[in-house]
Formats: sequence, structure tokens, C-alpha cells
Amino acid sequence: MPIINLNDEKRKWFVFNSVFFTGALIIGINTYSFGLFIEPLEKDFGWSREQISLGFSVSFMSSIIAPIVGKFVDIKGSKIFLVGSLFLIAIGFLLRPLMTNLNHWIILNALVFAGYPGTLLFAAGFLIQVWFPKSRGRMVAFATSGHNAGGLVIPFLTLAILFLFDWKVTYFIYGLIIFFIAIFSLLFVENSPKENNDNSEKISEIGIDFKSAIRTKKFIFLTLGITFACFTYNGVMPQMAPHLQTEGLSLTASTMAMAYIGAMGVFSKLFFGRLSERFSSILMTCISVALQATGLVLILIAQGNILGIWIGIIVFGIGFGGLGALISLNVTECFGLKSFSSIWGALTFFGIWSTFLAPWMMGRIFDTTSSYRMAHAIVIIIFLLGILFLLLTRLSNKRNFLIK
Repeated sequence: MPIINLNDEKRKWFVFNSVFFTGALIIGINTYSFGLFIEPLEKDFGWSREQISLGFSVSFMSSIIAPIVGKFVDIKGSKIFLVGSLFLIAIGFLLRPLMTNLNHWIILNALVFAGYPGTLLFAAGFLIQVWFPKSRGRMVAFATSGHNAGGLVIPFLTLAILFLFDWKVTYFIYGLIIFFIAIFSLLFVENSPKENNDNSEKISEIGIDFKSAIRTKKFIFLTLGITFACFTYNGVMPQMAPHLQTEGLSLTASTMAMAYIGAMGVFSKLFFGRLSERFSSILMTCISVALQATGLVLILIAQGNILGIWIGIIVFGIGFGGLGALISLNVTECFGLKSFSSIWGALTFFGIWSTFLAPWMMGRIFDTTSSYRMAHAIVIIIFLLGILFLLLTRLSNKRNFLIK
């Protein structure tokens, strides 16, 4: 029974806002602003980049628990896991001022990443599609554009709080905000509309069951394609700001670049999300990843030329923004919503190796070469492999559950 009674038309916008601001805060803090905490942590604890990157390497926690959470989401609904995961993430930030060693850093990061499936994966992927069944592509794009809105605002907010206080106060403030978002979600979010006037119940029952889905070639191809594409989240973005600084941008300019990527991502998501309602979301994902690879190439060949670096940032930002909206739509396109969370959870689990490898590789190569250039060259090759497997997914998929 709902804690606060609202009609479906009002409640669906509360659901939307919960998903939007959850993504804005978590991605804005833990992805776009991650690089801004590196130097303060190095200064206070004497950790190397590789050691700090270990905190991001425990993102594999998301992949370990995703199949379990996904299975129960299909049975119990998304709300309980959304709220519980938000409280878990809040604790992961609130306790950071008490850290005294590297183990604490790793454990608290693990808590945050353990909350990812319930907040970032299944909430946006399933809740939005159920509450907005007639405009799934657009509304998933709108909801996940919160990630990029966070990327636009949070880095500047982080920079300001770090300047006025320190990293401890910054993390504590963010923890409090996420705690209040959890309370908001507890009060206003529900798993599905009370009245299924939009055929949302029917839509949630259409698709391939879990056991049949994981036996298909397209599941294997899609898993590899998305895993390689997601190197941008686990490897590139967390350390993009320091990479741009080593390439020649100032701290302020690199922060502006991160904000641009966030702002561009909003428009990119809406563009790709709208097209996914008419064309294959998998083909749109290929274009998204290709643009990111092109942007990284342009930054590398700029060789410190500021104009060349900014051109690369612009191209990368156009491609990067669309990816967050498209991944869940890829799963829906191939398998429908019947076992959506279980399938996406399994896909995430089988891609677990990248969540550890990507951040470790970035930190290790920087500590060895004092540059991220070699790491980005490797990521470009990985992106090309991702495009190949996504194309194979498209060729092996006989029915588009997203459009039909």
C-alpha cells in the first residue's frame, strides 16, 4: 500500500524525479567528480594513483550482486531495492571522513558500488519504462539525462566545496543529500501504476524468459558489446579530468570540460533516445561508442594543442551522453521486459572483469608512464571491439521488442 496516496498521473512524475536526481547525484559525484578528489587524497594519505584507483576497481561489487538484485526486482519490484540502495550509498559517503587507511577507502567504495544495481540499473531501466510505456525511449533518455545534468553541476559544486572546506566535508554533504533522496523515494515511488490505462502491465509481461535468453548467441554478443562500451564508465571518465590536465588543460579548464560532457550528454541522450523509438537502439549505441573513440583519438593526436583537445572533448561528449540511455534500451530491444532485470543483472555479472580491469589499468599505466595516453589508446581498441559485438547482436536479433 502506498505511504502517500497520489493518482498515477502525479505519481509518475515523482518516480521520474527520484530516478533523475538519483542518477544526477551518484554519477555526478562518483564519476564526473572522482578525479577532483585524487590530489586531496594523495596529499592526506600519500596514496598513489594506482591505490586510489583501487577504490574504483571495487565497482565489480555492482556486477556481483546485480544478478541477485535483478532476480528479486522481477519478483518484488524496484522500489524496495531503490530505497535500500540509496541508504547504502549514503552510508558509503557519510563515513568517508572517518577513513584512516586504504582498506577503509576500498570498503566504503564497495558500499557505494553495491548500491548501483538498485539505483542506476534497474530503477531507470524498468521503472521508467513501466510508468511511461508509450514513450519509453524518450523518457528513459530524459530520466538518465540526470547523469549528465549531474556531470554539469556536481563538478563545479565539488570544486567550490573543496575550496571552501575539504574532501571530508564534501563527501559528508553529498551523503546527507543522498540520504534525503532515499526518504523521498520511500514516500513517493511505487513499482507500477494502480490503473494500467497505458497497457503498462501488458508491456511488462512481453519478452523472453530468463533461461531462454541467456542461451542465445545475442545474449553473448550483447554482453561483450556492452562490457567493452562500458570501459568509458570504469576507465575513461573517472580519470578524464587528470588526463586532460596532463595533456595541457588547466584545472579550471578540465573541470569545464567535464561540465561540458555532462551538458552535452543531456542533449545527446534525448537525441539518441528519440531515435531509438524509430530505429534500432543497438545501432544507435554503435554510433555513440564510435563518437567516443573518435574523440579520444582526437585528444591523443592533438599532442597538447588546446584547440585540438577541445575538438576531441566536443566529439567525445556527443557520443558519451547517449550511452547511458541506450544500454537499458538494448536489453529491452533484444529480450523485452518480461525478465528484464534478471537478464540485465546476468549481463552485468558476466562483464565483471572489466569493472576491475579498467580502473586498475588506468592507474597502473599512469604510475608507470606519468600519462594516460597508452591507456586511452588501449581503450580505443576496446571500443572498436565493442562496436563489432554490438553489430553481431543486431544481426542475430530477429525481433525488436522496444519498437514492436
